[in-house]
Parts: sequence; structure tokens; C-alpha cells
Amino acid sequence: MMRHLEATTREVMERPSKARVEFVNSDHWIGYDQASRILGRLDDLVAHPRTLRMPNVLIVGRSGNGKSSILERFTKRHPIQITQTGTPLAPILRVDMPDTPDESELWSTILWALGISHREKDPAAVKKRQVKSTMRYANVQILVIDEFNNLTNAGKGAADLLSAIKELSNDLRISIVAAGTQAAINALNSDPQMKSRFEPAGLERWSLDAEYLRLLVSYERLLPLAEPSRLASREIAPVLYRMGGDTIGGTVKLLKTATVKAIEKGTEQITVALLDDLAWTPPGDWDAISRRI
Repeated sequence: MMRHLEATTREVMERPSKARVEFVNSDHWIGYDQASRILGRLDDLVAHPRTLRMPNVLIVGRSGNGKSSILERFTKRHPIQITQTGTPLAPILRVDMPDTPDESELWSTILWALGISHREKDPAAVKKRQVKSTMRYANVQILVIDEFNNLTNAGKGAADLLSAIKELSNDLRISIVAAGTQAAINALNSDPQMKSRFEPAGLERWSLDAEYLRLLVSYERLLPLAEPSRLASREIAPVLYRMGGDTIGGTVKLLKTATVKAIEKGTEQITVALLDDLAWTPPGDWDAISRRI
């Protein structure tokens, strides 16, 4: 029964509708080709010996195209461990670049991520020493910085922030994994030497191609619906692509919305008719709406 679903999803089918909806709206990982390749590159950084010039990676993609999901998956694959002597091993430390960053705020962000209480009004130099000593004690190997494009909000201070990050990498011999929109590349342009240390990893826009169809097939196995929807069929796949747009975030949000609707209506499958009946605004229509109000 229900062989179109993964085993864990079949178990969810035995729960009440409310629990099924909660499962639908939870985060689910799909190892599509682009993400798997980037994860492989990040895993290589963990195994890299500490050298004078550590390799860095910049993940670049449009908003909603899976950058943060990849970082979340990478972080969970390398959890914090405690040795028999009680020494912590934290291979990955993940933070978000502050919205309007300066060097002092960056150090505070890292300290809070490390669980270190401190006075935020302390001088940046004091917090920097705390960051270095704590990261060295915790054996941090890779600093992951999401929302790296926020560097552009720092104005002329972006160069100072990049210099601080470079100093941290040099002193601790750690790799930097950054992720952001195309603006992250613009931020790196202010420091060509720092830019040369990063290998770009682009998340391309999705097309209605074989990889997109494989994504639909894989994701359908995670949708707790009693009947198969055949999302990758010639009838439904083009509709999903038109409505969800060319980012994985748009497609996943659409599939979640449609699945909840199918559960609530009792149809137990996603159809073209159900999709047409959704109160759905395609990602590209926001500008059109703003012009009409």
C-alpha cells in the first residue's frame, strides 16, 4: 500500500490530519545534483589539513534557491563532539552576517553563536581576542557565514570586515564558507586579495528539465497523500514550474501549500484542478501586484 511514499511518510499517514499537515510544513532535505556537488566540496574542507592559506567557498544564488538549506545540512553532518578528556570539538561554527554589520557586531555575533556571554559595548579588539581564544579552544575548523551579501550594507566598512575575517582565517588556519546573493560577489570586489581566496559555487536557476523532474519525483515521496499525484507528468510538471518559478524555494512552498489543500479537501492528491484553485501568487507577480495598488 502507498508504495509511492517513503517508509517514514507512510507512517505519517496513520496520524490525524493535523499531524500530517505539520509534517508537510516541516523542512525536508532533497539531495538534488547541485546541492550534492556543493556539499561534497564543503565536506572536502573538513578533511583539509590546516595550512597557511586555507581554501574558502562562496555559495551564490538567488534568494530562495537553497543556500541556507545546504548550510543547515552541512552543519548537521558535522555536529559538536566532546572528547574523553572533556575537550569540545566543534568542526563547524555557523553565523549570519548582521544586517548592518560592523566589526564589533560581527565579533558579538560569533561570540553569541559560541555561547559566550560578553558585554556588547566592549571594544572590538577585546571581543576579537575572545573570539580567537574560544574558537581555538573549541577546535573550530570552518566558519560558516550566511547572508554574506549584507556586507554591502557596511559601506566603506566592508573592507575592514573582510580584513577581519581574513585575519581570523589566517591566525586560526580555518576555512570560511560564505553564502549569499549576487551582492556577495560585489562585496568581495572591495578586496581582490580576499576574493582570490574564495572558490565560487553557484546555485543556478531551475529549468523545466530532467533535474527538475527528478526533484518532483523525490519530493512527492515526502508528501503524505494517499494517492500518487505524478508530479513529474507532462500534465502537472509545467504547471508547477510556471507557478513555483525558477527557484527551489518557490516550488517547495507551492507543493506544501497544495498538499495541505489536498489533505483538507480530502482529495488526497495534487491535480491541475487543485493547483488552479489555489490562492497562489507566483513569485514573479509581486511587482505586477505592487503596480496595481
